[in-house]
Amino acid sequence: MKKSTFLFWKTPALLATLGMGLVFSSCQDDTDPPMVPEQETVVDIAANSPDFTTLTAAVNEAGLTETLSQSGPFTVFAPTDGAFTDFLAANNLSAEELLANPDLASILTYHVIGGSVTADQVSPGAVSPLNDIPFYVSEDPDGNLWINGNAQIIETDIMADNGIIHVLDYVITPPTQNIAEIAIESTEATEPEFTQLVAALLRADLAGSVSGDMMDDLTVFAPTDAAFEDLYAALGVNGVEEIPIETLTDVLLYHVVPARAFSQDLRDGASLPTLLEGQELTVNLADLEINESGLIAEALNIHATNGVIHAIDQVLLPPNDDSSARITLANVGASAYVIESIDGDGATGELDAENTGIELTEGLRYTFVNNGGANHPLDFRNADGDILLAEDGTEGTFEEDENVNFVVDGSSISFTLTAELAAVIATYNCTVHSAMEGAITLAD
Repeated sequence: MKKSTFLFWKTPALLATLGMGLVFSSCQDDTDPPMVPEQETVVDIAANSPDFTTLTAAVNEAGLTETLSQSGPFTVFAPTDGAFTDFLAANNLSAEELLANPDLASILTYHVIGGSVTADQVSPGAVSPLNDIPFYVSEDPDGNLWINGNAQIIETDIMADNGIIHVLDYVITPPTQNIAEIAIESTEATEPEFTQLVAALLRADLAGSVSGDMMDDLTVFAPTDAAFEDLYAALGVNGVEEIPIETLTDVLLYHVVPARAFSQDLRDGASLPTLLEGQELTVNLADLEINESGLIAEALNIHATNGVIHAIDQVLLPPNDDSSARITLANVGASAYVIESIDGDGATGELDAENTGIELTEGLRYTFVNNGGANHPLDFRNADGDILLAEDGTEGTFEEDENVNFVVDGSSISFTLTAELAAVIATYNCTVHSAMEGAITLAD
């Protein structure tokens, strides 16, 4: 996805002022005064080139010809006519609409920086152009330079008397929305996208963390709606509302890198820190993947005021050393629980068998998803039938244990099987219906 705009101009050549001594001597002989070389500004070079006709027209229309004909110096990143053609097509604009844009001058000055910067002085990072909105230079693994991930510098060091021109293959435009605003606008498009991501951010109260300004530098790997639907199917849930809030928060933070990383900045095998403390993502450029999730080539480098978005085709799940298994329960009326699925390591049990026994491993963390709902609240008991942990608010003897870290979130019940809890846990039960009981044993 490419973005932006820029142009050029034309002025009369400047003549040097003759000194008084030369004026007097010219009255005394017939010798012509020495010729002063005609200056060629960045405007002149663009105006005299067949490759910058749109740029020249835009500079004239924006009233920037005189400004860019001054002594400067200026460094101009100049889109070719082909760059403008691609930009107009991508944004469904005509040349007339572009020239009539009230922000045309700002778009053009986004392509100009003060001073003379040669190609060997251009380096990755933020650059402040004349309109004071930073653009970002990236260097890809082959050494090519890009701006905002969308425009490649294809020719360099065209020297003018008042500066330097570097040539771009696309128009760059300043971002106007932050990451959250871009995602929300996408949900309202003719073909909506990121609806589930926005829903997840709102439920986890994280929308504010991606709603910053130019002072922020974030990269969001944004799962598509299809990616979220695949996750729901794998978890056996109907949407983000059925995912425990703690889990959802960790998953979302795992998708955010605290740096503005365009695709050209990524390096094969690199590890990217995330906002989820202690967790990193791995870059696989050979397969265009982040971890095992594919980067969607046509939806990379979506530039925001506070960072950049890359769309991905799977939800990234952080490794969780203390959460080994997710056990999903259903029920047969009021007579029995059945295990629908076991995801992860550290738990075993026969699926779809009534009140089947479950084997757990001491020291690991478990999440039980009770699809029986309020009619069949789940609890865990010792051999004497005393309740240790309960879903429905019934007081259990281990519920305040900080190491057990007992959490009830909707239909999900999570806890860590500490040595103390493992020593006494014996069954899982329905608090209301005594027939719904299965044995819990410990792995050797």
